[in-house]
Amino acid sequence: MSETVVIEPEPEAAQTLDEPEKGKKKFKMPNTYVILFGVICLIAVLTWFVPGGAYDLTEDGDAIAGTYHTVASNPQGLWDVFMAPITGMLGSGAISGAISISLTILLFGSFLEMMDRTGALKTAIKRITTKHAENMHLLIAILVVIMAFFGTLEGAYEEGIVYFLMFVPVMLALGLDTVTAILIVVLGTQIGCLSSVVNPFSVGIASGIGGISAGEGMIVRLVLFVVSTALVIFIICRYADKVKAHPEKSVQFFRRQQDLLEFPAAAEGDLSLSPRQKRALVVFCLTWVVLIVGLVPWTSLNPDWTFFEQFTAWVGVTPVLRELLGCDMVPFGSWYFPEISMLVMVATLAIGLVMRYDADTIIDTLIAGAAGLVSTAFVVPLARGIQVVMDNGQITPSILNACESTLSALPPIAFVIVALVLYTIIACLIPSSTGLAAATMGIMASLSQFAGVEVYIMVIIYCMALGLAKMITPCSIVVMTCTSAAHMSYGDWVKKVLPIFGVLFAFCCVFLCVLVIL
Repeated sequence: MSETVVIEPEPEAAQTLDEPEKGKKKFKMPNTYVILFGVICLIAVLTWFVPGGAYDLTEDGDAIAGTYHTVASNPQGLWDVFMAPITGMLGSGAISGAISISLTILLFGSFLEMMDRTGALKTAIKRITTKHAENMHLLIAILVVIMAFFGTLEGAYEEGIVYFLMFVPVMLALGLDTVTAILIVVLGTQIGCLSSVVNPFSVGIASGIGGISAGEGMIVRLVLFVVSTALVIFIICRYADKVKAHPEKSVQFFRRQQDLLEFPAAAEGDLSLSPRQKRALVVFCLTWVVLIVGLVPWTSLNPDWTFFEQFTAWVGVTPVLRELLGCDMVPFGSWYFPEISMLVMVATLAIGLVMRYDADTIIDTLIAGAAGLVSTAFVVPLARGIQVVMDNGQITPSILNACESTLSALPPIAFVIVALVLYTIIACLIPSSTGLAAATMGIMASLSQFAGVEVYIMVIIYCMALGLAKMITPCSIVVMTCTSAAHMSYGDWVKKVLPIFGVLFAFCCVFLCVLVIL
């Protein structure tokens, strides 16, 4: 009697059958850290092939056009690659360290965690969303204008992550996504940077190097600010309408429930605030007022506005106040990240005290909030490490010299467009307003005069390139920190922002051509 033999597929065969399915798996973009480290490695490789170069410098350290000369190259090896993020964090003689920025990010995490514990901010946010639920366009417009104002006033950039953490619960409560909040912060601040009506850190420095007054071209930049901000508001509102109508079209739709848990708004129901919550909210708002007043460069806007310097000097010579407050106070208008960190730390402790939390609760909350933003804080030194490798490899002057050779014989309209393209490429590698101005403006201002283009237009090109580049480059701290906090891959961000970048770039080209023709 014969037996029926059942032949089962071998395990290997089963794996083979599954292979086509595995082959259909979508490509997953590397995370932020991998991308930034990859860029550092790429720049290090370039230092082996791009010749070293240098420009003669003025007493202020600005490059002088026509003085480029080759120097011994300094190829960057494995040691340099691995040291770049460390140097980026701690700083060197030529590059400021990112540790102060990272510390500020951590302390803002503590600040927001404390407010989250009070419940006051959640309730206030819920009130805002309830009030503007039927008019989200107005809310988006208000937030974009605020971000653009900060960008054009003092070059808001690294602190963008703070605004993102403030806005994202509002956007989610309105039925939008985390991408909307990123767009408001990144496009808002950088459209302000792009126009830079009065920003002394970009327009002031670049104009000074170019030999013109910072006031020259201000009316033109004001027009640019108004038109470009309106354009960005329109773009973000269109995106918000699409996500509101079809949430599944959001690239972050797959984690919407996780986002709602991570960035919660107040629960439905009673929206009243207790007396303690009201006091906590007052401290919270006052912190932002002090922050803004401290960051605005008053004397750069008007040399006669020296009231804060005078007050600080008066405190320093007044016996009781000098002992009570200290004689090393930094006046408003000269604040930077160390002073911001101090303010936020004090505000966090003050909120805990007005809520009458015990010492252990306050400290535990402070540590928990900082821990939540450690991954974001580590992005900053990695991004700064790219500039470290470029500078140490001495290839930045060689790249500038190639641009100088390209632009020298172009007619005005072609000159401004090509200058914007080249400046944007350079700004993608050096997204520092002061660093980019010092390295390039002495050269580019001289070239613009040869091409028959006024220097103030070259300053505008520099600002445009800086704003555009910081919307998309992996060297942009505001991009990498906000996308990291939103758990959005850099590749998804590029896919989303690239068409917007194209529209804004085309707008800038048209604006520059009109300027040249007129």
